[in-house]
Amino acid sequence: MENLNREVLEPRGVNSAGFTSREIDVLRLLSEGWDTEEIGKELCYSERTVKNVIYAMTSRLNLRNRPQLVAYGVRIGLI
Repeated sequence: MENLNREVLEPRGVNSAGFTSREIDVLRLLSEGWDTEEIGKELCYSERTVKNVIYAMTSRLNLRNRPQLVAYGVRIGLI
């Protein structure tokens, strides 16, 4: 597993749970109750970028909304 993380996933910017560092940052702030504008300002992203990151995660994981996304992150131990 160590080799997989180091040689395959990390060069692609993905962790073993399949999330990029950008997605993890957005998800953590989302779980703390931050809104899109606040997350964008904190991470120096546009609101559109934050929305796209959230949409990409919910679509990829077949989730319906932000609360389900946060619950998923908690369940897998990401946040």
